[in-house]
This record gives sequence, structure tokens and C-alpha cells, in this order.
Amino acid sequence: MYRVSSLASVPDRVLDRWIRRLVLLVAVVAVAFVGIYVADRWRPASPPIVDQRMAALEEAVRADPNDVSARGQLADLYAVNGQYEEAIAQYTAILETGKADMLAHLSRGRVLQQTGALDAAAADFTAVVELLVDGEMANVDPNLEAAYYSLGAIALEQDRPADAVGYLEKALAIERSDADALNLIGRAYVATGRPDDAITALRRATDFVPIGWAEPYQALATAYADAGDADFAAWASAMVALQTGDLSGAQTSLTALLEGSAAVDARIGLALIAETRGDTAAAVTHYAEALALDPDNVAAQMGAARVRPPETVPSAAPLPDLPAPGAEGGDR
Repeated sequence: MYRVSSLASVPDRVLDRWIRRLVLLVAVVAVAFVGIYVADRWRPASPPIVDQRMAALEEAVRADPNDVSARGQLADLYAVNGQYEEAIAQYTAILETGKADMLAHLSRGRVLQQTGALDAAAADFTAVVELLVDGEMANVDPNLEAAYYSLGAIALEQDRPADAVGYLEKALAIERSDADALNLIGRAYVATGRPDDAITALRRATDFVPIGWAEPYQALATAYADAGDADFAAWASAMVALQTGDLSGAQTSLTALLEGSAAVDARIGLALIAETRGDTAAAVTHYAEALALDPDNVAAQMGAARVRPPETVPSAAPLPDLPAPGAEGGDR
């Protein structure tokens, strides 16, 4: 017969040893179970989605070199991923097929412009213009507008502001609310000695996008100085300070302008500072003061619409027109 001993009769030393062995056994079994589970469940980490998509498109292009859609998507993905040489090669291959010429020229031009190959980029954008300018929808074609905009940006970068004006006026004839084009043409007007036209364009740009960029305000400071308007030049400089993060300096400068000719714009600037700081109550007050002085002020109306219920805000006044294309070097 098997003899069963009571645990009470086992010496403490032996009992402790059994307990330690039992704990060790449980630990070993647990580790083994985890190892088996991990071995069964573990899979190599998947490559990022972008890499997977790129690999799939590369395979599609290898399988069918004439698949323009796959090439275009692959080129776009290369461009987004910063692989500019590969992107340019794919866009060029699309052009060699004679298909999708306009989109390939436009996309390749953007990549070339980004890499600093401005003359080559301009050639692509010019090709886009030639393909689209006589189209039935040319006056509303966003791709034609983009080509004109890019040609204007290149001309300005190459210190050809008069040419830039011509291209950008054509871009704005298609999309008059393009704040980036308004900013560029304002800078071009400054460079060609047309401060009044610059002020009109740059003020429209900042009406549409009042905060987040210093460029139009820097150009406005120059344009107002050229026009002999010290108060508004000081206002524009204060707005540059706001855009570059010097809120206290901007507030001090704008407060000093509350009683002058720039009183309305100074209050709008103070409202923008309040918005930036998250002080909605102060922003409402400043916009209300600005509208009390100038009920038709577009920037004040737009600002008030952001911080007050829309039904309490007056409707926006029409925006001023830019000079007609061809005026003082505008149609080139």
C-alpha cells in the first residue's frame, strides 16, 4: 500500500523546499506557455502603408509599363515621399507615352520647382498653359490657374517682378480669392513701384487669411512706407511681430495706434492677438469696436464671424478689384 503522509508531519525545512520547487515549476510552465503562445502568434512587423502602396504600384508598373494611371500614382507617391528624381523619371515616362500630358507636365513642374530647377519647371508650366488656354473652361480651370501661379512665383524668384505681375493677374482672373496669389502679386507690385496696387492686393490676401504668415504684412509695411503712410506702415510692422510670435510687442505697437488713421486695423490686430491667446471675450470686444468705427470692414466682419454667432455679424462688403490685366506691365 502506498503511504500518505500528512503535511503536518513533514519537517519545516522539507516543506519549504517543496514550496520553492512548486513555485519554480509553476514559473517554468508559465514561461514555456508564453513562449509557445508568442511563437504561434508573432508575425514580422508589417511595412508602413506608404511602403506597401509604393511596392504595389512599382509591381504594377513593371507588369504593365503602359499603365499611365499606376505610373502617375507612383510618381505622386515618390514626390510626397521626397524621392524627387524617381518622381521626375515617372512623370517623364508618362509624357513619353503621349498620354495625360497636362497632368504630367503640371506635376513634374511642381517637383522641378521644388528642387530649384526653375527654368525646367517653367517650361512644364508653359506647356500646361499652351494645352489649356484655349479650352472652353479656361476661365475657371484650376489647373490653368495653378500653372499661371507657378509661373508667377518662378518669375518673382528670378527677380522678374513685371513678368510675375502678368502671370499672377491671369491666375487671379481665374481664382480671385487665391490668397497666395494675392500675396505674390502684392510683392511684385511693390518691386515694380506700384505701392497702391500692392496695398489693395495684400489687404485682400490678409482679409482671406489674417494670421499665420508674415510675408504679406512685411510687404505691406514696405508698400505703406513707399506710399508715405506712417501709421499703416507701423500697423503692418506690428502685424509682422504678431505673426512671428511677439504678441506683447505687437500689442504695445497696436495700442499706440488706436487713435490714429489705423485705428480700425489696430483694433482688428488686437482682436487677432486675443484670438491667438484664446481670449474670446476680448476678441469680441475689439471686433465690435472696429465695426462701430467701420461697419463695412471685411476683416472685422470675418473676425467677428469667427467669435460670434453668424446671425449677429453684418454681411461682407464687396472686395475691391485689382488693376485690369495689361495695366503697367500686367499682360505679358
